Amino acid sequence: MTTDPGKKVTLRQEGEVVDRTQDIFAVGEVVGRVYEIRRVLGRGGMGQVFEAQDHSLNRRIAIKACWPELDAPPLRDEARALAAFRHPSLVTVHGIGVHRHIDYIVLERIYGVSLAELIEQRQGAKQHIDLDEALTILTAIAEGLAVVHQAGIAHRDIKPGNVMLTPDQRVVLMDFGLVLPEFDMASQDLIAGSPPYMSAEALTNTLEPGSGPLVDIYALGVTAFELLTGELPRDAPTLELLYGLHTHPPPDVRKLRHDVPDRLAALIFETMSTVPGERPQSAEAVAWQLRAAQDEAASPAAEGPLRILIADDDPDITRILGFYAKRALGQVELATAADGEQALAELRRAAPDVMLLDLHMPKMNGIEVCMYMRGERLAADCTIVAVSAGAQDHDRALLHQLGIRHFALKGPDLGERIGEILRKIAEDLGRAPRATARIKPISKG
Repeated sequence: MTTDPGKKVTLRQEGEVVDRTQDIFAVGEVVGRVYEIRRVLGRGGMGQVFEAQDHSLNRRIAIKACWPELDAPPLRDEARALAAFRHPSLVTVHGIGVHRHIDYIVLERIYGVSLAELIEQRQGAKQHIDLDEALTILTAIAEGLAVVHQAGIAHRDIKPGNVMLTPDQRVVLMDFGLVLPEFDMASQDLIAGSPPYMSAEALTNTLEPGSGPLVDIYALGVTAFELLTGELPRDAPTLELLYGLHTHPPPDVRKLRHDVPDRLAALIFETMSTVPGERPQSAEAVAWQLRAAQDEAASPAAEGPLRILIADDDPDITRILGFYAKRALGQVELATAADGEQALAELRRAAPDVMLLDLHMPKMNGIEVCMYMRGERLAADCTIVAVSAGAQDHDRALLHQLGIRHFALKGPDLGERIGEILRKIAEDLGRAPRATARIKPISKG
């Protein structure tokens, strides 16, 4: 049997793979009398997830259904497990039901990009994910797992494809289809999981009572290695060869990425140990060590001129903003973008300290740029200043939800206002400029 990093397999004792190709519910079908199926969001070995419209409450939700006649833990066990939790890293359960003799769960609809997509995007741009960004994501995963483990449950399928990054800065664990109570871990006949992220004892189904959290901790270590390097630490074309790799110590992440601190490298090495007893013994302990590594990796205040990206489709406004940025701060490093797509390209190329963002641009407006930035974790430390000629109240409310606190209205006082905002940002960053004389605004043209 070949392995696939993005594929979850559920193997029977004789090696038969459960596979389904037909959709469980049809687009347009009404489930439970109120949930209208809109589209398929994903599928896997355990079932499918659909986007649906809840006509009773007029909102979008997600419906998860198990493949009919699948010999697997009941979907209702997953629903009851998730319903017991309240944590930003865990999906909210709205309800359960049965439609056409098929169990389904009604879940919170999560918007954003998966961690796997983020890794792929950065690889395409030939960029590494920043250490601080990676540590923030990994800490959130570990904290979510700690909550799950404290309830006596193991996830069993932690991997980048099952982690969602949302525009409001949540890191959400998805797909609890293999969730299993601790007391059942040692009595399972099925080998289940995504092979490159499975520990040696999970691959051989030789789990001891109480070992569920250690299986998840191993998968978290593999996820951390891949997040930082873009590569899997252990991978092979067959399960047999993959298991053979577990007879050797895990690779050192620093061989592929030299800027990883020793403390973090040691933690990742320990989580991927072939011997369960040599791994950190709780997700809470992993989260604590990740937070400590984040504190150590925190860099001192940057030196040199502020890097400012001006994203505006009006070249005259771009010129004005650049002029006032220089007058307010003295020496600055300027970059420009004429539309939203160019702005994202610049953000991927080099993260600025500040972005002056026009809300009304062609191809992709400023709010869409912000949402994509937050979802993809682009330029996480960049301070955004929204610039608009006529933003509505709902636009400002959405910007506030996205963490944007600075707003400048286009008009006669635009330059003066931008100067004040930039001086305040520079002070907050510990890079206050020398005092400069206040000047009268210049008008467009």
